[in-house]
Amino acid sequence: MDKLRYVKPAKKWIDALPLGNGKTGVMVYGGVKSERLAFNNSTLWSGYPKDHDNPESLKFLDEVRELIFKGENHLADKLVEEKLDGAYSEGYLPLGYIDIAFKGVKTLGYERTLDISKAIFTTKQLGFIREAFCNYPSDVFVYKALSKKPFDLTITTKSKLRSEAIYDGKNVILRGQAPDHVVPSYVGAVPNAVQYDKSKGMAFSLCAYPLTDGVLKWGSRGLSIKGATTLTLFVTTETGFVSYDRSPITSTEQVVEKCLSKLNSLTLDYDALKAEHVKDYTELYDRHSLSFGGNANAYTDSIFYKAKLGKITPELVELFFNYGKYLTIAGSRKGGQALNLQGIWNDSVRPPWSSNYTTNINAQMNYWPTSQIGLSECLIPYLDMVNELKERGKSTAKVNYGASGFCVNHNTDIWRKTAPVQGNPQYMFAPLCGAWLTNEIYEHYSYGDIPSYTDKIKNILSENVKFILDYLVEHDGFLVTCPSASPENAFSKDGKRCYLDYASAFEVGIVRQSLNDYLELIPSGELSDKVKEALTKLYPFQEDIDGIVEWSKYYPTPEMGHRHFSPLYAFHPARQIGYYSHPEQREWVRRLMHTRIYNVKQYFGWSGAWALALAARLREKDTCALVISRVLGKAIFKNLFDMHPPRLFQIDGNFGFVHGVNEMLCQIENGVAELLPALPDFLLSGEVKGQRLRGGYAVDFKWENGLVTHVTAHSTKPLKIRDLHLDENITLVNAEVIK
Repeated sequence: MDKLRYVKPAKKWIDALPLGNGKTGVMVYGGVKSERLAFNNSTLWSGYPKDHDNPESLKFLDEVRELIFKGENHLADKLVEEKLDGAYSEGYLPLGYIDIAFKGVKTLGYERTLDISKAIFTTKQLGFIREAFCNYPSDVFVYKALSKKPFDLTITTKSKLRSEAIYDGKNVILRGQAPDHVVPSYVGAVPNAVQYDKSKGMAFSLCAYPLTDGVLKWGSRGLSIKGATTLTLFVTTETGFVSYDRSPITSTEQVVEKCLSKLNSLTLDYDALKAEHVKDYTELYDRHSLSFGGNANAYTDSIFYKAKLGKITPELVELFFNYGKYLTIAGSRKGGQALNLQGIWNDSVRPPWSSNYTTNINAQMNYWPTSQIGLSECLIPYLDMVNELKERGKSTAKVNYGASGFCVNHNTDIWRKTAPVQGNPQYMFAPLCGAWLTNEIYEHYSYGDIPSYTDKIKNILSENVKFILDYLVEHDGFLVTCPSASPENAFSKDGKRCYLDYASAFEVGIVRQSLNDYLELIPSGELSDKVKEALTKLYPFQEDIDGIVEWSKYYPTPEMGHRHFSPLYAFHPARQIGYYSHPEQREWVRRLMHTRIYNVKQYFGWSGAWALALAARLREKDTCALVISRVLGKAIFKNLFDMHPPRLFQIDGNFGFVHGVNEMLCQIENGVAELLPALPDFLLSGEVKGQRLRGGYAVDFKWENGLVTHVTAHSTKPLKIRDLHLDENITLVNAEVIK
């Protein structure tokens, strides 16, 4: 199923449907008598490059460690919050709107559709059709309205940022300037939350050329067109962004000139641009396919409301999966920025969590499925971001922590901020987030699809390991991280709520994965010898009544159903605790996962996606079914965007769900694949093509009644498959069964 279909237009931004080419993002409302097109540009952020490093942090680091080792965690928390903190990140911003008001069109027979197999939006009414797409090769958004009878319309454009709309006799132009600083929305109502300095905030522009057979007239209400039967809008966007380490262009005239130059260089041929777009997009989208059967023409509203009532259909699972694949291609392409908390789609000047890059799970989750579904090209903006963070993070490592290499804390932005923010240490203090970002890069590299980036990846891994080796300290005969958090969680000690300890399971897992990744890629050398020695001294994982121990020792936690599954990092997304290779520790993971899943009080899309992947790796098909029902029944909007409580859009759950389904269908451990390890009973028949696996494998397979009937592997050597969930008459091509 690859179409989102609705019989009513969007009334709000969150009901609209997204288009994008990795740089320009557009939310299309599809109104009956009007149209709203809401634009973003992936480089439009508040702020400019700043040095956020804190020399005072290093002065107090040893004192913090001493307090923690003495058991005075609460005092350590206070000292970290006072002395080891930093400044807030900047925010991702909305660019502006184009509004079109139609007169003389029929309102009957309405339907709006987003065909995610071609990335084309369509609105149909009686005798009136509109179509839109966002072309990547030519970097242009195109919108066409076609009617059997003449109609009139008015085009206006505006922005929530400081701006003005003009008409140069040919193009409708929106030009403006971004704030130089925006205080995060979670800080609350504060004076001067949105600050403008013309000498610092980046300029931006939107330029739209209308091609029509109607008569054009510019007035105080915008551009009016009378007696048209066709209108095609060609829209380009630009900003003053230059580089993460260079001040942006603040001159609106320069940015408008750049925007118009791009628009004027285009061949304004709708059919040619559409054909170019479809060819480019489908080459990526068609590499992977998934089908669970069912009604491919079901209306999205219908299956959405069934899910709200507890009836999860195969159609919705398939559509939500394909939608995540679509959003990856639409939101992350070479030349654009990495996907942030809202992908590339945002409507607020002070969006939730600044719509930044939150690196204690969310930025990484955005790319979890990318290699699995054959979209390695879409990974490049993420890899480029981490490479830039590596350069910026060298200073933070040295100044804040007295270490070599690089580090990144839990929030970053387009200016590649790497120092901590202000606030509670449970999220603020997180210098190993750079290691998690690095581990994700190596996970993707292991699929064999980005060999040309080998040297760059080796350098990132080396700088990451240098920081880890310097940050580790010896305590009671072990190497430990200290201070050490378990993202956004707390524990009770001596009647007080504490946030920092040493050797949290989360950080031990990150460190083990980083060091082992390094040795896998660079097995020998002076640094490799140090890595090998460090691995022999690392703090071990431990067990308690709830399963794996979250901190250095067991402490009760005030929130049994905490949304983060950070203590389980070594099991997923990392590979330091294997299902088959570490059966005892696997059961520790299982117990803590159950504790959190069955005690949860709010349903977070991204947390549900993580839970789905964990349950799949634990081969728990019934738990997978439960989590799917929670995500699709309680944590998505009608346009299938992921929901974060109370009702906020956050896109990571869309991508995490795709990954979770992939884990249900196919996994590989120690070079042996397992098909259908955790298939829920309501998905008993289906087919996958182009599923990618670590080690350079790709596999197609079908199943009926829960048993695999056909397998075709695409690789230079046969794919080894565990003798589980296989039909006795299975057909194998370039694959062999391991008893």
